[in-house]
Amino acid sequence: MLNIAICEDEERYADDLKWCLEVWAANSGINIKIKKFNNGIPLLEHIQSKGKFNLIFMDIEMEKMNGLETAVKIRETDYITAIVFVSQYEDYYKAAYDVHPFHFLCKPISPKKLESIMDAYMKMKKQDVETYTFSIGKAQYSLRLDEIVYFRSEHRHVNIIGRDCKYRFYGTLGAVQKELEQRTRRFIRIHQSYLVNTKYIREYHFKELVLYNGETLGISRDNRMKMRELHMLLLEQ
Repeated sequence: MLNIAICEDEERYADDLKWCLEVWAANSGINIKIKKFNNGIPLLEHIQSKGKFNLIFMDIEMEKMNGLETAVKIRETDYITAIVFVSQYEDYYKAAYDVHPFHFLCKPISPKKLESIMDAYMKMKKQDVETYTFSIGKAQYSLRLDEIVYFRSEHRHVNIIGRDCKYRFYGTLGAVQKELEQRTRRFIRIHQSYLVNTKYIREYHFKELVLYNGETLGISRDNRMKMRELHMLLLEQ
């Protein structure tokens, strides 16, 4: 079941989006539950009292609390929920990248474009349930990839820093990187000692990046240009 929120103050656009989502769900054989909100305030209240959504379609221009302000509030505590910004204008797109949106959707709603966004989301969601398996002594452990914030190498060992856990096992960061590159493009090497899940990066800077948990990790000289190119590519998209 996918829990989806539509935050849109124009009822005709909210209804069009809801209908398109229901058509996509019926054709894809996926169960969805949709709840509509006319601005960011009731959406935030719902999240606080009843929990997070899997996916939020967020209109950028709304009265009382617009989509960018609402997304900033959401990202203060939630960096997992996918946000798709919906707007008639492209002026906001670069500013919107500060809250790491999943995608953008232009008004009027194109069913074909919405279908491609939802298909891309389901592919990403499938990656999220993949796991990384490692051994500590004779015991074997598995962690979901979306729960791993970053890997850190230290004295022939690799430390896994997760959202709510930490592990340390014998191995090399190079071997971890090689394995993950065959399965996902989500983890990037920013330093000889760090392999980071891009899902948890809040800010890019030339010499360092900031994670959503507040940690700052240094970017090595050899990786700075690659990180800058990645950041510029995200802004252009």
